[in-house]
Amino acid sequence: KGTALGRWLPTAAIVFQDPPRDDPYGYGHWFPTPPPVLICIAPLSKLSATGAAIVWAALKIGGLAVVGWLLLREVGLPLGGLPLGVLITAAAFGARPIISDFQHANLNTFMAIWVGLSVIFYLKRRDALAGVFLALAVVTKITPALLLLYFVYKRAWRLCMACGASLVVVVLVLPSLVIGWSQNNEWIESWFNMLVAPFMLKGYATLELENQSLYGVVMRLLSNAGWLQVDQMSGEELKRVGMEGMVRPVTALGRLIRPAISLSGIATMLWFCRGRLPNRRDPRFLLEVGLVLVLMLLLGERTWKHHATTLPIVYLAVWYSLTCFDWPERFRACMAAGLGVQFFLISLSGEGLFGERLADHMLDGGFFCWGLLLCAVQIALMLARWKRLPT
Repeated sequence: KGTALGRWLPTAAIVFQDPPRDDPYGYGHWFPTPPPVLICIAPLSKLSATGAAIVWAALKIGGLAVVGWLLLREVGLPLGGLPLGVLITAAAFGARPIISDFQHANLNTFMAIWVGLSVIFYLKRRDALAGVFLALAVVTKITPALLLLYFVYKRAWRLCMACGASLVVVVLVLPSLVIGWSQNNEWIESWFNMLVAPFMLKGYATLELENQSLYGVVMRLLSNAGWLQVDQMSGEELKRVGMEGMVRPVTALGRLIRPAISLSGIATMLWFCRGRLPNRRDPRFLLEVGLVLVLMLLLGERTWKHHATTLPIVYLAVWYSLTCFDWPERFRACMAAGLGVQFFLISLSGEGLFGERLADHMLDGGFFCWGLLLCAVQIALMLARWKRLPT
């Protein structure tokens, strides 16, 4: 009952109320995703907490198994298979957030499954299906919208149109068949005002130490040092958004931090992912996707460690490229050293190794965030200095 799913099940049961007596996005509920996800979870509210948890975990395990098998097969085709060392290392680097998401019974693993399927079907030239699964990822967790921007930039028009049409169907049409058009619109508006508007329109973010987004960490460090004056969200607004410690910079200069971070991240993506690749199986495609997936974690309003479930895809791309293709030996050694630092910052800086108190200090200092930032920098450097072995 202490897990995310355990908290959501009573809220999901609202779907079966006719008419609904509560707002699932209102005070005491604060459901974090749009109505389609709420409707999908609603049948689990008919089960016991244990039964729902078993089904939830089984769906994740099955989805990860299918996506992992398909992705490894597609990525390994140019080489006739991936080296075992690449698979083991990528799994070791990306396993921590997956494990954490299972422990929290959250839905980030499902987002990773949809993203993985989108990449797989794009590699298979099934752009319509790739767009459908990307839409599911965006609905499950809004941050994969950055991947949609990437495909727009790459002029993958069929994928983008399929994604746009799927978003209309999944967000507006299908939920309306279950809860009605007006109720669906009301809940979408309530969700937007609760989760999206405080950050996107007003610049608020939580200062909780668990928040490892770049904006959250920068604000926390600057405000703790006394270099940034922040304005606390009013009690009435906090009741509406359901978060503790929501603040925003007071000064006009301070309020430039969020757009500066967002624009810098998008500019980084556009610069290092520029140009058309000779074919979809060019390994640089996976590196570019990896860069986008890391940036989406850095640019959000809140990034908990268990949000980073797409890291196995990121590190599969990184270790595959670094191991199987030609690089100057000095550059390869520097990248390997940097990856070692990433492994410490992202995977080892946790309470299981250092104890809860020191782990909290590490989170407060943004160790996880700096690991993600280093990952983005290294992927950008690899894209900038790419050399491929003849095949």
